[in-house]
Amino acid sequence: MARLAVLVDAVPTDVEVGVHLCYGDAGEKHFFEPTDAGTLVRYANAVVAASARELSWLHLPVPIARDDAEYFAPLASLAPVAELYLGLVHREDGAEGAQRRIAAASAVVPVFGVATECGIGRAPEGTTEGILRTHAEVAAAW
Repeated sequence: MARLAVLVDAVPTDVEVGVHLCYGDAGEKHFFEPTDAGTLVRYANAVVAASARELSWLHLPVPIARDDAEYFAPLASLAPVAELYLGLVHREDGAEGAQRRIAAASAVVPVFGVATECGIGRAPEGTTEGILRTHAEVAAAW
């Protein structure tokens, strides 16, 4: 956390700085499946506390199978950030799945942006256009 805070503080103040937290994966499968967003919240809060400057944005991943209140409950104790993005858009279940995750997250954090879980740079060949369309559909509806 201290190393990440040093990097956040190294970004010039006239440049936005944000952090994407990740569970890590191999072959598009998490190294482990989180029980809830608690570890993400604790880590994010520690980085925010250790940084001299505010984050412009924070991105937290949301596993595809998590559209339950228990997963999102720890977000209630997330330190304030200028913009929060939840990575709840997945190509496997499209806008319908994202809407379920949005509904569950909204009960805890009413204001957030939507994003893909972990970017699209490592997506399988031929899937980029589809996930971009899905992301646009979800964002327009949200």
